[in-house]
Amino acid sequence: MKLEAFKKKVLTDFTEPFDLKARDFLIAGKIPAVAFFIDTIAGGGRVALEIINPLSRLQDAKGKENLDFITKAISSTCFFEIKEKYEDIITELLNGKTIVIVEGHTKKYISCDTTVMPGRGVAEPPTNSVVMGPREGFTENLVVNIGLIRKRLKTPDLTLVNHKVGQYSQTNVSIMYIKSIADDDIVKNVEDHIKSINIDGILDSFYIMQYLQSEAFNIFRQVGSSEKPDVIASKLLEGRVIIIVDGSPIVLSVPYILLEDLQAADDYYNNNTIVSVRRFIRLLGAVFAITIPGLYISLQLYHYNILPLNTLFLVTNSIENTPFSPLLEVLIVLILFEIMYEASLRMPRHLGAATSLVAALVLGGAAVEAGLLSSPAVLVSALSMIMMYILPNLAPQISLLRFVFTIIAGILGLYGLIMAGILLVIYLASLDNFGTPLLAPFAPYCPTDSQDAIIMKNIRDRTKRPTSFPNKNKTRAKNPGGE
Repeated sequence: MKLEAFKKKVLTDFTEPFDLKARDFLIAGKIPAVAFFIDTIAGGGRVALEIINPLSRLQDAKGKENLDFITKAISSTCFFEIKEKYEDIITELLNGKTIVIVEGHTKKYISCDTTVMPGRGVAEPPTNSVVMGPREGFTENLVVNIGLIRKRLKTPDLTLVNHKVGQYSQTNVSIMYIKSIADDDIVKNVEDHIKSINIDGILDSFYIMQYLQSEAFNIFRQVGSSEKPDVIASKLLEGRVIIIVDGSPIVLSVPYILLEDLQAADDYYNNNTIVSVRRFIRLLGAVFAITIPGLYISLQLYHYNILPLNTLFLVTNSIENTPFSPLLEVLIVLILFEIMYEASLRMPRHLGAATSLVAALVLGGAAVEAGLLSSPAVLVSALSMIMMYILPNLAPQISLLRFVFTIIAGILGLYGLIMAGILLVIYLASLDNFGTPLLAPFAPYCPTDSQDAIIMKNIRDRTKRPTSFPNKNKTRAKNPGGE
């Protein structure tokens, strides 16, 4: 096929978008060639500097028709590959590569790496801010994210397997694990899940998360996630398998246990005694966030004799003239807080803080003064709302459970609240993913893993990898005594 006809075929197959460029030039001033590249994801400057200029300025005319001779001229300026399938042209161009076609060689194509993908730089992630520890966070660039992990784990055992997922998006999904630590069955299971995905496009790691979960209608997630490279590196060292999705700053990890959301990134850069106290406070805050509104209603409706007499008088006086029942009143306040949260979250940033402050102080105070709501109901709901975000990764689940527990407490009282708690624990204990119980290391109890659970022991004593999920190498450190 002649070069001009080949050029028209490529442009036609791409429906001639404005950002697909076809640069005609002469190699050594006599051999026609054309360079195809998509200007929005491949740098035009790199194409000119690394490909067209070296080939155009070739002086020695001998052997210019030979493709190997031509590629030697750009071997020092860019990375290239020789492709022989026409379908590869489409794939390579969409990945930011430049395709060079030489007259007389239209069945072989030179693919040069000139990728300049748009994206933001490495910065502290907004969802995982820390007081102490590394400030770096993942970006939407797959190559950058892999580099941030390799920067921390300099070992040839760090294995990377890439898959393309999505019929139209052709998203790069990379599976990463340490070969000498991760369990082979888990790695194979993850690969099988990803290979089985048949979808139009993958736009974020959340798409992959849905396919990795064993329970489709479970409100609790069964796949871990993080935006911090140091957290992901520590998970790899424990024997977990990591999934990195191009275009997403959220990196996934399996197996996952619920305890991970109780642990903060900067826990491992602080004194272990202080961290143990903080973890206990987080757990207590999550429990209170779920149960405080229900506890308030059950005490007010069914078990008011438990309250001290002075407290009972205060509560009775504050709710005396409110037009709603205690259950309906608390539900209204909780719904109002959720609406204010959603509004402040989706408003422009310069308006969000001011709006939420006005809504909380002015509207809340006005409702109490007008007698529409009681001050204890507003106080209890506000405390619950604040404590809910002590575990930000579980905030949506806590919010939903809070409504469920509140309704049950309003119908069945304190006994219903206790039964709901027991059923929740039983339900969580029944969940697992990739052979790992969600409530490990407590159900089942794993003595080794409990060294870094609620109470965190000194790093010198944590010499074994987690036994909650399978891994090849159980020992990760030796204490000073040599054990």
